Amino acid sequence: MMITINEDNLFAVIIKGSLGLVAFLTLAGWTLFSRQVGLGVLAGGCIAIVNFVWIRNVLQRVLGQLPAKATAYAQLRFIARLSVTGLLLYFIITSGWFSLAGLLVGLSVIVINIIALSLYSALRAGG
Repeated sequence: MMITINEDNLFAVIIKGSLGLVAFLTLAGWTLFSRQVGLGVLAGGCIAIVNFVWIRNVLQRVLGQLPAKATAYAQLRFIARLSVTGLLLYFIITSGWFSLAGLLVGLSVIVINIIALSLYSALRAGG
């Protein structure tokens, strides 16, 4: 079954692909390396996906507001997202329960998925 990827379902494809990649990499890290690597991948992947969804929601709201209101809203949400992510990463790194390498792999899940989708689209289009 071939799924057509277009602008309407691109966000859903990225999220579903990223969730699948996080699940696969978490299991691989847990079984091939250690519990800490698996947990690091899981934590990093969850943070990356939540950040991606958060950014999309902020952008959708900003595009529907008046220009002056949109700027303040976007700035406040950016600072809030950055602060929450920074605090979360600080506690994850200092806890000792998570592997830093696994965390970095997990944080890269969205990028890996977007690159894979880009290559897939280019190859499918004959490029």
